[in-house]
Amino acid sequence: METVRELVQFMQPNQRLDLKAVALTHVLGLTGSSEGKSAILSLDEMLMAIFGLTFDENQTVAKDAVLSLINLTAEEEAAIKVFQLAKQLQPAFAIVEVAAKEITNEQSDLADPWSMVLSNLTRVESLVHEILDTLEKDDQTLPRLAKAFAQLDYNKKKAKLHYLAPIFCNLTQVPRGRELCCHRKYQLLEKLLPFASFEGSVVRRGGTIGILKNVCFDTVYHDVILNEQSSILVAILQPLCGPEEFSDEDNELLPIELQYLPESKTREEDPDLRKMLLECLLQLCSTRRSREVLRSRGVYEILREYHKWEAKVAKDSDCLLACENVVDILIKKEEEIGLDNYKTEVEVPAEQSEKFVQEDAAYVKSLLD
Repeated sequence: METVRELVQFMQPNQRLDLKAVALTHVLGLTGSSEGKSAILSLDEMLMAIFGLTFDENQTVAKDAVLSLINLTAEEEAAIKVFQLAKQLQPAFAIVEVAAKEITNEQSDLADPWSMVLSNLTRVESLVHEILDTLEKDDQTLPRLAKAFAQLDYNKKKAKLHYLAPIFCNLTQVPRGRELCCHRKYQLLEKLLPFASFEGSVVRRGGTIGILKNVCFDTVYHDVILNEQSSILVAILQPLCGPEEFSDEDNELLPIELQYLPESKTREEDPDLRKMLLECLLQLCSTRRSREVLRSRGVYEILREYHKWEAKVAKDSDCLLACENVVDILIKKEEEIGLDNYKTEVEVPAEQSEKFVQEDAAYVKSLLD
């Protein structure tokens, strides 16, 4: 602890560059272990020194300071500590504003590390509302962040900005974040949609799919998602589609973008992301009107082919079960279902729920054996 405390004196803005650099390199190394992080987080003066060095005129020093913050905010309790201390300082260290400013600065060398810091902070649900308050102070901040995300060559210093996807995903954990994402004022969702199939980064792709899942969780937006003019359903289905040929009759049901896909078409390779997409569809099955729209747009036909592929090729049991949960609903007639809304009208006792889980596991195992 004392060794760590002694480093603080060498991490002041007016200190010699070589001393700052060596001390900060040592601190960055400490943030790679749980013991080191605990020692740093217990010293407010150390955190304050790290905050200050993120503004250092030497880019290497500034980058190491931001990298230290990435590691220090990786766990929820530590992220809350960093966020609260930054707010309590006089003057405050405006960590969210600083991150957003760097991310949206086309010439910033630190846009990527700052996006990772903001991703860590927004992952903490209890902080999201306050972070949204900050991001909405200037009505241009969210549109700028969306533009930075949607424009692949936005940053002129070759920052990828992939972590903007988990940032937006984290913001949609809460109803207010989902509302902002779907609001016509910002048109955030439309700008993010193409990246649900982005092959260049699983982080960007996964964050985008996470946004879709969070929005689908809220039945308020189901009409928006399933609107014929919307591309959201296509964005959910496209990664689940393969190169299979459909009959003319089946093709007529499918959205135009999903008809006659090329032989080179591949499905989402990450099973966790495939499962999330299937969970989107399950959420959309909650109301009668939504189920009828899904049937009319060929979702069953797509999942029929997907199920064959998952059972024979990918063989992921969780994805198979998630697919069957959707198909089981879609193949039933509404008279058989007898419910308008699964979410509000069905309550499964805990003991029955556990029994269903065991039966599902046994069934999926029989498919893969």
